[in-house]
Parts: sequence; C-alpha cells; structure tokens
Amino acid sequence: MLENRNVENCYYDTFDNMNLGNLTLFCKLIKLYARGDEEAQDLGGIWAEMLPTNKEKALFVAQLLCDGGINKYGLSCAGLTENLLKDIFNSIGLATAKEVDEHLANMDKEEAELKE
Repeated sequence: MLENRNVENCYYDTFDNMNLGNLTLFCKLIKLYARGDEEAQDLGGIWAEMLPTNKEKALFVAQLLCDGGINKYGLSCAGLTENLLKDIFNSIGLATAKEVDEHLANMDKEEAELKE
C-alpha cells in the first residue's frame, strides 16, 4: 500500500490539512473497507491517493487496515476515542466523566424537586 502511493498525487500532506467534509469521506472509506466493499479493498487505487504524504501517518492507516485491525478486532471509533483523546482531552473543552456525572446528578435532583 505504501509503495503504491504516489506522493505527488496524494490529496493531503497530513490529516491536519483535511477539512471536515474530507475527513468524513476518509472515515466512510475506512468503513467501506471494514465492510468489505470491493472498491475500498483496492489498496493501490483510492487508498494510494487518500493516504497522506506524511509517511508516519500513512503507515498508521496502512497498519490498521493491512494488519486486520478493523476486521480482526472489530474496532470502532467508540473503542478508540478514550485513548486517542487522552493527551488533548482537557484542552479541547470536553467535559470529564466526573463532570458529566455531576451534571446528570444535578438534573436528576432538579427533576425530583419539580415532582415534589
């Protein structure tokens, strides 16, 4: 897969350069691959253009696909999210699990008070 990449024809240098629409299309391509869609199985075709020119980032995707990570382990974003966000979690404005629990407890308390 990596050898078939023509870095001059790659659409992206890195995932950081993808806008939301392109990132969504890239994720859909991974989903099609995981489902076994014939067109998405051609690792030299569309993948050769969709992988970033940054070799380390392209290698990450290649290993995920070629090592059977998606199909073999049934990976989903839900299973990956915690570890992927761990380093940047506090800087992107997401609530922590504790904050969510506190908010839900407050909502339950308010709802109980309204019923009284």
